[in-house]
Amino acid sequence: MRKTLLASTCLATLLSTTAYAETTISTATTAPVRTSTIKSGAADDIKIVAAGSIKPTVTGPAVTIDSNHKVVNEGTIEFSNVDGATGILAGAGTTGGITNSASGKITIGETYAPTDIDNDGDLDGAFAIGSNRVGIATAGAFAGNIVNSGAIAIEGNNSAGIRLGGPLTGNFTNDGTVGVIGDRALGIGLQDVTGNVRLAGTISAQGVDAIGARLTGNITGALVVQGNLTATGYRFTAPPTDPSKLDADDLLIGGNALSIEGNVTGGIILAVPPKDSSTTDKDEDKDGIDDDKEGSAVVRSFGSAAAIRIGSADRAVTIGPVAGTGTGLGFIIDGAVLGSGLYAGKDGNAIQIGGLGGAVTIAGGIGIGATGNVTALSKDTAATAIRIGSGATTPEIRNAGKIEATTGGNAAGAVATAVLIEAGGDVPLIRNSGSITAKTGGDNGTARAIVDLSGKVGTVENSGTISAAGALASSDRNVAIDLSANAIGAPSSRPPSLRASRRPASLATSASAAAMMCSTLPTAR
Repeated sequence: MRKTLLASTCLATLLSTTAYAETTISTATTAPVRTSTIKSGAADDIKIVAAGSIKPTVTGPAVTIDSNHKVVNEGTIEFSNVDGATGILAGAGTTGGITNSASGKITIGETYAPTDIDNDGDLDGAFAIGSNRVGIATAGAFAGNIVNSGAIAIEGNNSAGIRLGGPLTGNFTNDGTVGVIGDRALGIGLQDVTGNVRLAGTISAQGVDAIGARLTGNITGALVVQGNLTATGYRFTAPPTDPSKLDADDLLIGGNALSIEGNVTGGIILAVPPKDSSTTDKDEDKDGIDDDKEGSAVVRSFGSAAAIRIGSADRAVTIGPVAGTGTGLGFIIDGAVLGSGLYAGKDGNAIQIGGLGGAVTIAGGIGIGATGNVTALSKDTAATAIRIGSGATTPEIRNAGKIEATTGGNAAGAVATAVLIEAGGDVPLIRNSGSITAKTGGDNGTARAIVDLSGKVGTVENSGTISAAGALASSDRNVAIDLSANAIGAPSSRPPSLRASRRPASLATSASAAAMMCSTLPTAR
C-alpha cells in the first residue's frame, strides 16, 4: 500500500515510499534528487507523479540515477535560464530504467527571445543564448530501457533533448515529442545500443548544424523510424512573402534529420501503419503497438544537408537485413524522405549513403515501397534524391514508390538528379516498378533520372516510369538513364543492359550519344 506525505517545499515531506520499492514526488520542489538517497537517505526508485515537479535553480541534474534504480517522470522537470542543466542524468555503470511518461514534461528554457532589431519585419539574432542543456543524459554505460513518451523542450546552444554519453544495454524508444532550438542543437544522440531503437513521435532540431537524430554507435537490433524527424538552420521553413528581406541569421544551414554512423544489425525501416484488414485485430503487424497508435515516417531536412545520411569518415558501416519482411533488404522506405533547399542558392538532398571516407555496406539492397517516396527540391540549384557515394555498396535499388528530384532553376547549376551513383559506389541493379523522375525549371537546366558514374550498374529493370524533363528539348540535358561510364570492355566494368516487363513503361530519352539510352524498352521474353 502506498503512503504519501504531502507538505510544502521541504523535499523530505514531498516523498512517498511504498512496499514496491518506489518513492514518489507528488508536489513541487526546487531541490534536486538522487536515487541513492531518495528514501530518507537510502536508495530507491523515483517516480514523479503528475502533480509533482522538480524545478531547480542551479546548474546540474534535477534527477540523478547514481544507484541501480529506475526513474519515471509523469510530472514536470523544469529549469529556466540555467546553463549546464540536465533533466535526468544516469551515472556511468548504473542499471535501471528511464521513462518520461506521456504526461511527463522536461523543459529547459530561457527568457531570451529574438526581436526584430532592424525593423524589417522578421526576427533577428541568435535562436538561443544559453548552452549545454540536456533533457535526458547518461554519463557512460547504462543498462535498462530508455523511453520518452512525453514532451522534452530544450532551448540552448550545444544542447540536446536526449544524449547518451556511453553504450546502452536495453531498448531505446521515443514516441513522444523532442524539440531543441539553438546552434548545434541535437534532438537525440545515441552511441552503441544493445537492443532495438524506435524513433517515433516528433523530433526536431533548429539552428546552425542542428541534427534531428545522430546515431554514432552500433545497434544490435533494428532501427525503426515511424515519426516526424526534422532538422533545419532556417528561422522559417515556410518562406515569407518577400524572402529578400531575410537576413543571414535567418538562413543558417542545419545538419541531417537522421545521421546513421554505425552498424545496424537488424536493418533500417522507415515504417507506416499496416493496412487495416481486420475489425477485431488491433495489432495486425504484431509489433506490440496498436495500429491506430502508429505513425508514418517523415524525415525532412530544410537546407543543403541530406535528410538522411548513412556513413562515417573514420569507420566502416554495415547495415544488416530487416527481419520479417521476406525481402532481405537492409534499408526499407515505406514512409517519406524530403530534402529541400527551400531558398535561393540552396541545394536539396534527400538521402546520402557513403562518400564520407568510410565504406558503407547495405545488405540485400535499398527498397522504396509502394507507399514510399524520396523527394529532393531546390528553388534554383541542384536537387539530388538518392546519392550513392564512394565506398557505398548495396546489391540493388528497388523502387515501387516515387523517387523525385525537382529544381526550379533555369541555369547551368540547376541540375535535378533522382538517382546518382558516384564514382567508387557499387550498385549492380536498379529495379523500378514505380516512378523515378527528374525535372528542371528551364531550358538551361539539366534533368537526370538515373546517372551511373561508377561504371558498376549492370542492369536497369523497368516496369514503371523513368523520366527527365524541363531542359531544352533539343539539348542533351534531359537524361533518363546515363550508363555511359559502364563502357563494354572498360576495366572492372559490367556490360550494361536494360530490361522491361510486358507492361507499358515510360522512358524519356536524351540526345546524348555518350549516354546509354533507348526510346523504347525491349520487351521481356
